[in-house]
Amino acid sequence: MKRIELKKLLLMAAFVVLAAADVAKAQSGLVPLYTERLNPGTIGQFQNMKGRGIPGYSQPIKMVLPEGAKIAPVIGDAFADDQPAPQTYGCLIGAVYRFRVTQIPFRPGAELFPSVEVIDRTYPPAGMELQFPIPIHITQEELQYALQGKFVTRVIYLENPRTAIPNAYEPGFQPWFEVEPGTDPVVTADSLGRPVAILRLGSRRPTAEDMPGEFTYQSPPIQLFGNPPPAPAGGVEIPLGPGPMAGVPVHALAPKAPPRTEFHQREENVRRNTAPWPMQPQYMAQPGYPTQR
Repeated sequence: MKRIELKKLLLMAAFVVLAAADVAKAQSGLVPLYTERLNPGTIGQFQNMKGRGIPGYSQPIKMVLPEGAKIAPVIGDAFADDQPAPQTYGCLIGAVYRFRVTQIPFRPGAELFPSVEVIDRTYPPAGMELQFPIPIHITQEELQYALQGKFVTRVIYLENPRTAIPNAYEPGFQPWFEVEPGTDPVVTADSLGRPVAILRLGSRRPTAEDMPGEFTYQSPPIQLFGNPPPAPAGGVEIPLGPGPMAGVPVHALAPKAPPRTEFHQREENVRRNTAPWPMQPQYMAQPGYPTQR
């Protein structure tokens, strides 16, 4: 089962755009660079090579689970203590993180071990990074699928503001839609916006046959932020700096040019006398257009 998360995009519009994207892909014959078939961590490393992430930058993500469930990340070589969801973590761009989900509603004693690959960063207002993390939701239905042996891929992306349909949602709700069978969710998300994270949820468990660090993806550094308060519902006002004082002309606030000296005048004379041709504006006639004069 493959699902894609999005922000403020209608479900019907998603299916319409998806159908159009499939037709365009079939007609162009292009092979996408980022696909679901790549090993976890490959897309994020490609993004780092393109300069998408700042070395050492910690991107906050927020893991949201059904009420009552708990989650724990890997710290070092072992899982940390279980904490009630939601929990916010700071992750490196290009790294893959393993989590443990316990106390799943209606399934006492069951455990799941999803992974999250952070492939890009967001750009929230300065100082409010924890109020605008990447939301990664895992629903009760998806947990049931994983416990039945099925595999769920959820791609979280920021929609294209030029093609997004404005729509209001309840706070804490993460819209999503399910892609058609045989459709790559990473390719679909890339055609609709900018993918930032990939959630993979299955029934795999750690075993004694695993190589050291294989199951935990070498335990990349992670920061624990707990459950910070969300951003205000009314939005955030970003100050643009102080405006001009009342009664003071704008030109009076502009910095004054430095006084001209004999050196500046001599430099201008040399530059003017050594010009190879008169500095006249040149125009070029374009095909199908009259000559500009």
